[in-house]
Amino acid sequence: MFMLIGAVLSLAVPVASAQQRFVSAAVQSFGDEQAESPAVFVAAVRLPPNVQMPAEYDDLVDAMLLSSPTFRAQCTRIARAPQLHITVRRSLFAPPQSAMTRLVRQAGRLDAEVELSPFGDVVLLIAHEFEHIIEQLDGVDLGSLAGRSGTGVRTDPRTGQFETERAIAIGQRVAREASRAVARR
Repeated sequence: MFMLIGAVLSLAVPVASAQQRFVSAAVQSFGDEQAESPAVFVAAVRLPPNVQMPAEYDDLVDAMLLSSPTFRAQCTRIARAPQLHITVRRSLFAPPQSAMTRLVRQAGRLDAEVELSPFGDVVLLIAHEFEHIIEQLDGVDLGSLAGRSGTGVRTDPRTGQFETERAIAIGQRVAREASRAVARR
């Protein structure tokens, strides 16, 4: 009897790839209807060529790419933006246990300079800042959203910089995915 109920339930539940839904929700929190989520994992598992990262982070980033589907999706999205160039550096000028990204748009290019504090969770910080960059690729108008309640965007009154629930959630998700992989070893 239980087998019959199980068979009926399995036929009633639609089959869909869990990774596609997961990736779609992870990187496209504000709605990226143009993304092609089935192709998210087609690219090789490596840092995109338009990202420069200090050599001291090579092993860490390799581990992030291997263990975090969310980080792989971020890197795939970044790789699909040839007008984008990201430079990541460790900086004592970044806020303690935090990071900061400066974005410059000129002549069709988007240059992002990410400064990471040496005292923070580097996995979380990289993913968090990459998500802020992806928000800009998605055309998210942070200034407009910060002026309205319930949008998940706010302005830091001390610095005047924007913070988003989207970037916070993605940074935490990548950190969880990476730490689960370490725990399984």
